[in-house]
Amino acid sequence: MLLRRARVPLACLPAGFTAIDPVNEPWAEVDITLDAERILAVSTAQTTAAPDGEATTDLGGALVLPGLLDVHTHLDKTHTWHRSPNPNGEFWDAIHVLHADSARWTEEDVYRRAAFALETAYAHGTVALRTHLDSGGSVGPAAFSAINRLREEWAGRITLQTVSLCSLQAFADGEGSRIVELTARSGATALGGFPQPNPDLPAQLDSLMAAARELGIGLDLHVDESGLTHAECLRATAEAVLRNQFPHSVACGHNCSLTVQDPARAASTLDLVKAAGIRLIALPLCNLYLQGRDRAPAPTGAPAGARGPARTPRWRGLTLIHEAWDRGIPVACASDNVRDAFYAWGDYDLLEVFQQSVRIGHLDTRMGEAASVVTTAAAAVMGLPRHGRISPGADASLVVTAATTLNELLSRATGPRRLVRGGALITPTPPPYSGL
Repeated sequence: MLLRRARVPLACLPAGFTAIDPVNEPWAEVDITLDAERILAVSTAQTTAAPDGEATTDLGGALVLPGLLDVHTHLDKTHTWHRSPNPNGEFWDAIHVLHADSARWTEEDVYRRAAFALETAYAHGTVALRTHLDSGGSVGPAAFSAINRLREEWAGRITLQTVSLCSLQAFADGEGSRIVELTARSGATALGGFPQPNPDLPAQLDSLMAAARELGIGLDLHVDESGLTHAECLRATAEAVLRNQFPHSVACGHNCSLTVQDPARAASTLDLVKAAGIRLIALPLCNLYLQGRDRAPAPTGAPAGARGPARTPRWRGLTLIHEAWDRGIPVACASDNVRDAFYAWGDYDLLEVFQQSVRIGHLDTRMGEAASVVTTAAAAVMGLPRHGRISPGADASLVVTAATTLNELLSRATGPRRLVRGGALITPTPPPYSGL
């Protein structure tokens, strides 16, 4: 199959291609030759001879991306908003709401909701997705069983990775052996957790890394998802990686508190992150929703626990993407929670994530790197070198947008698109909510 006149962001192309406008529109127009599984060749547009008998499609300058990678999601929690909403939008309220809802997380319940999520993600162009699954208490086994069923059913369409999510305190206090056994039995890609500032954190991280080393897998942590200046779990993680000479991949998601810390301290933390080889994940949509919420004092005489009226947020929780890029630290962006108590909306649409990440993080000032957040950087976190790029030998799954420029795409990211799958152009549609 030959696709002529595809406009591909330079971040997703091999070296050597140039853009007419590298600042605002850093893409090159190319011809792409592919078969059902891989890209065979990429060349300057209209220079490739059509193979004998091969289908040729002129895309007319449509903007084309490689299959997209959603590197941080929560399929066990997804699509529960209708039954367990969080009207206050507060982080700790979300914890309590979903803890109560987890009593319903049977294997069939998780399977049904997660299957709908994967159908949606596939229709939007996702080819790989990593989900964290709560592994504390009794909820883990059912969720892992459901996701492992879906991993087999979706093989060849979406690569599905799992991470065992737990409290580091609980891991150290006796749950560690059970979580390690569940992780091994379920074929999880990484051990995960949400470290909290405390005097025992270095020992907790050492213990988690020892378990991951024994399993032969990496770590993927929820880190510093707050506006607390003393929250330095990212720094502690980098120090632990270096101290333990941990040999496997480490990713840290959120990293919100970096933006409220002293700039010199934050800079030195990022230097440690670079030295430790840690990859960062920003979750702009979810953190925009959760962080910076504020309320006025409750009225005099109000019942205990009452809250005052909402105030306009002053801070939105995004981590230091530009400063990480300055150091050559890869940063991916992802959906995170979708339609649950942590984030009321979302649709597993990585073009929406891309659009909002550019807007919220002012990535428009570095458009040449911007497309990496849902392509090459995400592929690096997931350890999938054949994904996230359009180059010879790469996976042949592509997203053909209705836009002809990045400006058009960022203005109408949720517009129609076609997908290249199995050497054919298809137009899937997201499932209706009635399917839930």
